[in-house]
Amino acid sequence: MAGKVLYEKRGALAYVTLNRPEVHNCIDTEMSAELIGVWDEVKRDREIRCAILTGAGARAFCSGADLTQLIPAIREASEEDNRRRAFEGPGWGGISGGYKIHTPIVAAINGYCIAGGHELAEFCDIRIAAAHATFGHQEIRWGLMPGDGGCSRLARIVGLGRAMEIILTGKIYDAQEAYRIGFVNHVVPAKDLLTTATELAETIAGNGPLATRAAKQAVLHAVGRPLDEGIAFETDAFSYLCRSEDWRAGQRAFLTRSQPTFTGR
Repeated sequence: MAGKVLYEKRGALAYVTLNRPEVHNCIDTEMSAELIGVWDEVKRDREIRCAILTGAGARAFCSGADLTQLIPAIREASEEDNRRRAFEGPGWGGISGGYKIHTPIVAAINGYCIAGGHELAEFCDIRIAAAHATFGHQEIRWGLMPGDGGCSRLARIVGLGRAMEIILTGKIYDAQEAYRIGFVNHVVPAKDLLTTATELAETIAGNGPLATRAAKQAVLHAVGRPLDEGIAFETDAFSYLCRSEDWRAGQRAFLTRSQPTFTGR
């Protein structure tokens, strides 16, 4: 029997597929645990230079948490339990703020991207949407709010006012609106979604792996911090790269007008 999360490594790329299409790829406890395991593998395997996250089927990327499990879990959890989950664990599907993956992740959004699914897309670094995809944070309609990074990440992606409108109204919006406000980088026909995501991921994977991980860390570290703190982190990372074998390979390639061979060292 296939797992609830499918994982395939093709060269330097990892393909991660949420595999519950019959329930719009909503995340139950088993899928959450499998997804955390996959992210651990992506973190561990230095041969992986970029990951692509998508949903099985043609209708949904992810429709959020499986409410048949989430509602009882919320009822039974104490306030302290919820705080501990956010700060000490990887959270639902590994997307809480304290869980860091330095490998770049591209979201290929192939349909419903709702509630926790929206948070999952926010967790990714670059988002590409199929033209029929729809988006929204509907938690507010049921007396809740985003609880796995949605309030913290969305404003950093689309700006404060737009994030407030999305979260406080619970509205559904389409792929063109997602592109207009900067939530997704590209909108493509559904048939081209995975090809486009793969081409982008291959471009990233072709660059220096130490540099891509360090650059991702530097960009995310700078968000919400004073400029001097961001620059200090960036300078330290830059200095580290200047001592790497990858940088020496890059220099040789630049001087000889050839393609560099990066080893990740």
